[in-house]
Amino acid sequence: MLAASGEGKTTFLSSMDDNIRRDLASSIGLNLTLDSQLAAQLDQNREKLIASLGKGTITYFDGIQSTEAVATYPLEISHKNSEPFLVVSFNDIPGNWITDATEKVVKFIQESSVIVIPIDSSAVMNDMQDCKANVQNLLQVLKLGLEKNSDTKLVLFIPTKCETYLVNDTLTKDLTLKIFEVYQKIFDFLGLQENLKSALIPIQTLGNASFMYHKKVQLIHTNTEVWKPVFSVTQRNQYNPQHIEYPYLYLFSFIFEQYYLKRKKGLIGFFRNLFKELHYLKLTNERLHSRCLNYSNLKVLR
Repeated sequence: MLAASGEGKTTFLSSMDDNIRRDLASSIGLNLTLDSQLAAQLDQNREKLIASLGKGTITYFDGIQSTEAVATYPLEISHKNSEPFLVVSFNDIPGNWITDATEKVVKFIQESSVIVIPIDSSAVMNDMQDCKANVQNLLQVLKLGLEKNSDTKLVLFIPTKCETYLVNDTLTKDLTLKIFEVYQKIFDFLGLQENLKSALIPIQTLGNASFMYHKKVQLIHTNTEVWKPVFSVTQRNQYNPQHIEYPYLYLFSFIFEQYYLKRKKGLIGFFRNLFKELHYLKLTNERLHSRCLNYSNLKVLR
């Protein structure tokens, strides 16, 4: 999870609650297990999001706050009554590390199969100066982490806080065009790299909120002042995120595809494939990819 503070990294991860895990598990016919303490942390974060909808407006300080250290969420994948055959670890990197701990961030990029980049849609659509600086800083660490990359990786862009824009085709198109304008240098760089796949999947983070204006605040854990959005609540105490499942479906489709390709290599892989020991991986990838096609706002970039 890679983005500046306040873009929506931790909020997106908190959406991986029990409902999402059950939905994914039913889609692929496999068990998805998260450590009980980590699951409780996600549930606690989710309760904070619900509580933020209890009054008329939502500010930067009402939701989930930025993390000081890397938070890791290992998700174990297994067949029924079996030991895990695959562990997918989500790493939530503090936003200030992009500029303050660049070497650590570069190492995470190099060692990760998927780089998830949340995008604050309200900042993009309102031409916030902080947004342009964040994009430039992000481009620098991506260059350091990916220029000599030889592994197949997925870079997944997730526009967050899209409640105001995913209401009709015109506003959705405006949002997409604006993101391409602001992130053009990053998209151009990724387009020149081999072994990279990328997609853009916008989501509604809360569901019942609408953008009002930006307000300057001081980030927690730092002395930095930045502009952050203020939202009006359209329906109190009703947490109703939209399209939140599609980034997970797309991500896991990629993970299973790469795991399948890795396991079928070599002589042993030939026999695994011959006796259809890997058939469930290929089938799972196809099921997840098929569900992704149901979301018209998902844009495959490469």
